Amino acid sequence: MLKQPNTKNRELKVTRFTRILESLGVINGKQFDENGFIIYRGVWWKFALPQVILVAHLSVVALVSYWASIRSTQAWKVVPTGIILGWFVWTLFEYIFHRWLLHHMKYRLLRKIFWQGLHREHHMYRQMQDPDHHGIHVAISLPVILSVVAAVAVSADGGFALAIAAGWVLGYCSYEALHWLFHSGEPDAAEEGVNLFRSLWDAHTVHHLRRADTNYGFVTMFWDRRFGTFCAEPKTVQTLANVVQ
Repeated sequence: MLKQPNTKNRELKVTRFTRILESLGVINGKQFDENGFIIYRGVWWKFALPQVILVAHLSVVALVSYWASIRSTQAWKVVPTGIILGWFVWTLFEYIFHRWLLHHMKYRLLRKIFWQGLHREHHMYRQMQDPDHHGIHVAISLPVILSVVAAVAVSADGGFALAIAAGWVLGYCSYEALHWLFHSGEPDAAEEGVNLFRSLWDAHTVHHLRRADTNYGFVTMFWDRRFGTFCAEPKTVQTLANVVQ
């Protein structure tokens, strides 16, 4: 008899907490429209907007680059070289992660975590232009990136390794910026700009809407060409159902 009020109080606290999370958008903050696009609501998802992501992670790039410079005797040479190398390392990481994890189908656990949990809903889009494009939430990306930077700082002396880490994060920023362009901009605008952007846009369109087993790169098609997964035009047009199964 004495435990009943405590149980009710706990239930009320849980209910209030759940309502707060719902109002912030942490719970039930994503819905799908008729075109398969995700509609976000709540303050929580503001931290997944590309503008917020880029400001946060470019700040990390600047701080880590500065850290690398004060740990280097020849910062003018060490830091730029490390950043370029780190950016190139990102392009390979991006390809590996996208191809063998986000599109993993062989093992059930990996498929459930990466394809079904993280990526499948993105391939449900029926067209490229997303009216409410969001990137990877900073609550996911920032802890991972800061952990990588901390591990590099602890395990390596000098500034070169930190500069590589800064370049790696800059590669991630390049990915987020290009993905934002691919799904929010107009193809004609890219065509009027640098032709490289249009070629990357076309390649991602093939991957996204026609052949999900090709064109895994975002920042460059270099690794797709090396590993034989580049497709300039769809060889066989897949239906949306075939892509998202």
